[in-house]
Amino acid sequence: MNSDEILKKIENVLNKAKTEFNQTIDETSLEEIYKNYLGKNSLLNNILHSMSNYEPEIRKKVGMSVNNAKIEIEESYQNLKEKLKVANSKSNNSLKIDLTLPGIKIEQFHQHPITSVLNDTVEFFTSMGFEVVEGPEIETAHYNFDALNIPDNHPARDIWDTFYLKCGLIPRTHTSSVQVRTMEAKKPPLRVIAPGRCYRYESVDATHLFMFNQVEGLFVDKTAKLSDLKGILESTVKHLLGVKKTRFRPAFYPFVEPGLDLDIECVFCHGKGCSVCKSSGWIEVIPCGMVHPRVFEYAGINPSEYKGFAFGMGFDRLVMLKYNVNDLRLLYSGNLDVLNQF
Repeated sequence: MNSDEILKKIENVLNKAKTEFNQTIDETSLEEIYKNYLGKNSLLNNILHSMSNYEPEIRKKVGMSVNNAKIEIEESYQNLKEKLKVANSKSNNSLKIDLTLPGIKIEQFHQHPITSVLNDTVEFFTSMGFEVVEGPEIETAHYNFDALNIPDNHPARDIWDTFYLKCGLIPRTHTSSVQVRTMEAKKPPLRVIAPGRCYRYESVDATHLFMFNQVEGLFVDKTAKLSDLKGILESTVKHLLGVKKTRFRPAFYPFVEPGLDLDIECVFCHGKGCSVCKSSGWIEVIPCGMVHPRVFEYAGINPSEYKGFAFGMGFDRLVMLKYNVNDLRLLYSGNLDVLNQF
């Protein structure tokens, strides 16, 4: 047999092997084909074993042709084996799914009640044309006290007793500091709210924490009136808390004149008197008043041309009133048994 006949025979073996691989449908058939063409008694191995009978030139050609054929058959075998493995894996996984079983319940998450009330508050005020502004939590004494008509050594500073940093700055005691920054940066008319965290040196109990959340509001215009303030705040507490009875009382705050407190009918006893409202039937929720002329002067606004009013509410306290939570610390505990109730 000459070299051409041998090479033709090797080519036919390779083509036949490829054809049988393409017709393979399971792993058993695949292994049988592999054994027939690359096993010990396969035709290709028999050709290699008889190489000593050929001339050197023929041995070289035949050897290269057999090796190339074996490489191609091996590659086809490995590729097909991997495909069958993947197909069988998918088939087995599909058989493990019991379509009669109930589905896996996906746990539904929700907003923290403080975040929810804050978003509701922001949405309510922005619907009336208020803009949301922000300011730094670490403030200077100027913006936190002096520019709000609370000079150094004034007894009113005791109400906002706070922490002091070594550098002389302080964690803000109220978001009222954003009022002055806003009035310095923007020209009136102004209609803004400033939500954010505040810090005071408080004894922690059921209604007080050293860190709390507050929303400050500021309205400045040439025609701003106390009746505007009353109308906006009454609408606010009715929207957020659903209360029907409100009242305003005189109060003193250095940055407003006159100063007022907005009270609502106690949501726990409905005006009958209880320990929460100290038997008065009322709960104070929003300090407010007309902006003091000196605050306008600090901010560079002419108090004879513009009037304004300001108010501040701790929306942590609003959450307590809205959901009848009797201990503020529960909202910050991270206890899912508590939070999942909302």
